[in-house]
Formats: sequence, structure tokens, C-alpha cells
Amino acid sequence: MVTVTPIKMTGIFAGPADDFVEFKRAQGYKYYSEAKVLSRFCRFAESYPLEKPVLTKELVADWTSPREDEAKKSRMHRVTCINQFGKYLKQMGYDVCVIPPQSHWNSGSFTPYIFTHEEISKFFKASDNIRRIPQSRDIHKALPVLMRLLYGCGLRVSEAVGLKCRDVDLEKGILTVREAKNGRDRLIPLSHTLLKLCREYRNDVIPWATDEDFFFMAPDRTILSPNTVYGRFRRILWDGGIPYGGKGNGPRLHDLRHTFAVHTLQKWVESGEDLTAMLPVLSVFMGHNSFNATSRYLRLTAEVYPEVVKQVENICGYVIPEGES
Repeated sequence: MVTVTPIKMTGIFAGPADDFVEFKRAQGYKYYSEAKVLSRFCRFAESYPLEKPVLTKELVADWTSPREDEAKKSRMHRVTCINQFGKYLKQMGYDVCVIPPQSHWNSGSFTPYIFTHEEISKFFKASDNIRRIPQSRDIHKALPVLMRLLYGCGLRVSEAVGLKCRDVDLEKGILTVREAKNGRDRLIPLSHTLLKLCREYRNDVIPWATDEDFFFMAPDRTILSPNTVYGRFRRILWDGGIPYGGKGNGPRLHDLRHTFAVHTLQKWVESGEDLTAMLPVLSVFMGHNSFNATSRYLRLTAEVYPEVVKQVENICGYVIPEGES
């Protein structure tokens, strides 16, 4: 059995934090990344002279304050976690200050970076030439397959690294993404090319793996960290000659998923598919919670590939969401 590294809570909030995480998991939530945030909060709180686990105004203000070079999304995650923890503590009878609402915050208006088809070719060529590193002897064999799954199946990186061997059906050519972002499992068919790569990787690199092992695993057989994948992603961009625009400009690892959606829509438009029928398929395929999340890719497709604008408008212009005024 593969075990996930346990997260240790410390300091005066350790007991309530452990109880809270157990409470959330009993409700069916994974609560792993959130537990890591709470672990950091517990360490952060150790510098405050508290005699009991009380969320004081000073502590909460310091914890929720912006940090240098921190993305809005990361700060939102920290604030959301402490907000939920605070509600739990209040229900348990602990003293809790009023935590500032975060509904007025937003994650920004980041525009996805869409790789050109030429850039995608360069990217995968570079990924096939990743150098072996001593601390992770097989990552140079795993990443070419993983990166192609991100683009070829539109996966989130958390979904890709979370795949276990039992989730990759090499007979039927189907991935099972379990408990994805919106809490639903989904089945994703593999192309013949991807299926062949997955079979070769399974047979040549991890023939000893059990059904419960991660398909892409760290050297200690735990889950491969998305941060590790991102670090190598940046190196692949460099080796492939694909410019990195800096923080907030991309390309980001998640942009492989965005590019999958746009390239799929481009292909459908050029082949004359009925997008009113195909968009719901793409929505389910990508695990979107609403049709609106998918329909935004129509506008993005028209912006990236202006030559298909008229085709999109002629086929289903009324489906394309209006740009902001």
C-alpha cells in the first residue's frame, strides 16, 4: 500500500486542527492541501504568546495579510482555510475574532497562454530529452508521458499525479479520474498514441508497481509533487525555446489544459462539427461544473485563431460569451 505522508500539527492549535481535519474528512473531503495550510498556520501561531487556542484579531490579521510575491489565489486559499477553521472553533466553544470576509476578492483576470501547434511540438521534443537527475532516476521517463496526458486529455496536474495504476486501464484505454476538483469521478478515453506511451511506461519503468501505487510516483513511492512537475516544466520551456513571460504572463503548467480545450475547439470548427452538441461533451470531458466554464473557450479560440472567427459565428455565434465591456 502507498501511504501519503502524514501532516503534523504543532503548537497550541495542534489538537483542534487535527480534530478539524478529521471532521472535514469525515464529511468526504480529501482536505490534504488545506491540512498543509493549517500545519503552516500552527507553526506561524507558535510565535504568539497564547495560553489557549484563541484566534485573536492580531493573529488573524497577521496571517491573512498579503505577502511579497504571493499570488492572489494562494492568499485566498490561506484565508479560506482559516475562515473555515475559525467557524469550526467557534462551534466548539473557542474564542474567535471576526474574520474579515473575502467575497470581495477575486483571483484576477489572468489570460491563459495558448501554445501554438509549433510550440507544442517543440515542447514535447524537449520533454523527450529531459536529462536524468540523481535524486529521481525515472522522472525523465515519467514526465514525457505525464506532460502529454496534461495536453492530450486536458487534465489538471493534480489529477495527473493523483492517478494510481488501477486508474489507468491499459486494456480498454481509459483513465479514471477520481474525486476531481468538483467532487465527481470521470472517465477519459486515451488516444491510441497515448495508450501506447502509457503501456510502454508501465511495462518498462514501473513493471513492479501495484494497483495502489501512483502511476507517476516520487522516489519514495509517494505522490509526485506538482511543484516538482512545475520545476521541470519550466526547464522544458527553456530547452524548447519557448519564452516565459514571467509571473502572471505564463506559460503556466495549467495552460497545457487550456491549450487542449482551444485546440480541440479549433479542430471541431475547422471540421464543421456542431458545437452546440459538442460543447457539452467537452464540458464533461474536462470535468467542468458548469457549461459557462467551457463556453468561455469559444471566445478564447476565436481570439487566438482569428481565421476561424467567422466559422464560429456562422455555426453558433450565439453560444460565444460576450467579451467584457
